[in-house]
Amino acid sequence: MESQLVLFLALVAAELIFNAIVIGMIYLVFSKMTAKATEAVNELQSSRAIYGWLTTLQSASEQAAKTTGVVKDQITAIEPALERIRTDHADRLMKIDVRFKLICRVIHFTAETVESVVTWPIKKISIASSVVRGIVDFIRGSESDADASSRRTR
Repeated sequence: MESQLVLFLALVAAELIFNAIVIGMIYLVFSKMTAKATEAVNELQSSRAIYGWLTTLQSASEQAAKTTGVVKDQITAIEPALERIRTDHADRLMKIDVRFKLICRVIHFTAETVESVVTWPIKKISIASSVVRGIVDFIRGSESDADASSRRTR
């Protein structure tokens, strides 16, 4: 049991030493990163070229904000005109649609009229010829199968 306790304490000690080393390495890495960041910030503050560049960027962003506001106002002012144009366009399309339907009906009516004018005489001639054929058949008399004979009559 004592040997197990000694082994346990040795492993705990090794773990503590390992954790201390890892934490120390992390501290060193973070301290180097902080030193570099501090150095970069000091360089930014002391450099006139970077300060001028940041000033230019600030003025450009302010100008962009102003321009965006102006464009927004212009678009807001244009919206009623755009809505009016859309409404006028929709009205014109409806009028064109009505006129197109009217033209189609006129064309259809005209085509039917031309067809009836062209086919009327043919239909009437066909009816007249069938009436004449019926009269001729009636006058000749029609022979049925019962009246027919195999001999020729004189």
